[in-house]
Amino acid sequence: MTSPNPLTPEGARRTPDLVFTIVLLVVFAGALLLARQWGFRASLVPTLVASVGVGLSALHLVLVLMGRTRVPAPVPAAADGEADHDPAHVFATAGAANWRSSLLWVAGFFAAVYVVGLVVTTVVFTAAYLRLSVRAGWRFCAIYAAAMGLLLWLVFVELLAIQLPEGLFA
Repeated sequence: MTSPNPLTPEGARRTPDLVFTIVLLVVFAGALLLARQWGFRASLVPTLVASVGVGLSALHLVLVLMGRTRVPAPVPAAADGEADHDPAHVFATAGAANWRSSLLWVAGFFAAVYVVGLVVTTVVFTAAYLRLSVRAGWRFCAIYAAAMGLLLWLVFVELLAIQLPEGLFA
């Protein structure tokens, strides 16, 4: 296995893929370890998701290191704005500031789950993300965030009887 040479144009395009794959592998492995501390019913879904995430991330890491993944060529912006919604275009053109911002949102979400619990964090972060990053209106943010919290609580707590993380202050 050879790692991508960051000095070549193809290697420079592969390096973010390699870094992101390693970050995902660490996050999924951490989630798997944390889920093992819970009871069987509470850890069933997180263990399943984290196990699949570890497996797929490890597989993708091997493929990236072997050079078996497709590296998207830089995509010129389409005149009609159609390429702006294409995932390949978004990932190929996202700058370091966008990646940093996204990773900070994710890290903040998980830190808040640890401190105040999943339902409260979901409501607050949904509203904050929609308002600050997407620039949605306040009414839409409030309705959407409340619906997310209610749906999360109804499905997991009421329907499936799975205890959700309640945070340090519960």
